[in-house]
Amino acid sequence: MGKFYVILFVVMCTFAKDLSGLKRYESHIKQTISELNSSVQKRLLQSALDGVKSSKIVKGSCWDYINALYNENNITKEKRVVIFKSSKKGPFAQRNLFKSGDWVYHINHSYHNVSHSGMFIDWVDKKNFKALMLSYAGENKKTPARFRVYTIDNSYNIMRPKGEKMQGYIPLKEYAIKNKISIFNAMKLVRAHKLEYITKTIDGKEKIFIKEDSKIEQQQEQKKVPTIEDLIKEIEQLKKRVEALEQKINK
Repeated sequence: MGKFYVILFVVMCTFAKDLSGLKRYESHIKQTISELNSSVQKRLLQSALDGVKSSKIVKGSCWDYINALYNENNITKEKRVVIFKSSKKGPFAQRNLFKSGDWVYHINHSYHNVSHSGMFIDWVDKKNFKALMLSYAGENKKTPARFRVYTIDNSYNIMRPKGEKMQGYIPLKEYAIKNKISIFNAMKLVRAHKLEYITKTIDGKEKIFIKEDSKIEQQQEQKKVPTIEDLIKEIEQLKKRVEALEQKINK
């Protein structure tokens, strides 16, 4: 039993000073990089890892750090696509939307529930929305970025490099025509987050593209077929109304 506590103490001491998260998560990150198919995602995660190792400092906020990381990998503003966009009050992104290298805006439950942004690395506990993130404090603290687990159930904005992710998405107008609904109703479904969509800037204007196989939830009212008893009741009611009218006329 004493040996167990000695080992536990050593482990705790090892991780206690691991402010960067490298000792705890580096092998996980390297494994994630090796399993990715996208060269862009690989570069982003490798850049994130290199930045933490070198204790890189970027003047500005958490936003500035991730923005700089994207720019360094030639993922400038026009080469980014918004996968999900909402507000700080929700609705919030579902688990299946997140991919390694995503730039995520979320509510930071571990720090006064303020708005925070970071890079999604991988799930640690997907069921409970616990994700390994690259996080930068900013606020002119000159503290290097670190890898840390955050609960990102309140994520309201997801951005990633555009490219092959456009495959399978069609313009909003085309989706409306295909599904025989008005453009107005298609937009309502998008705003209610009932369709999977992305946005893309074309000629300086933000356009909406909807996933082609997104299904519209249709609630059809089932019309009740009247029975013979129902018809007899209606006839009796009509007879009573006719009798009442005749009595009024004869008075």
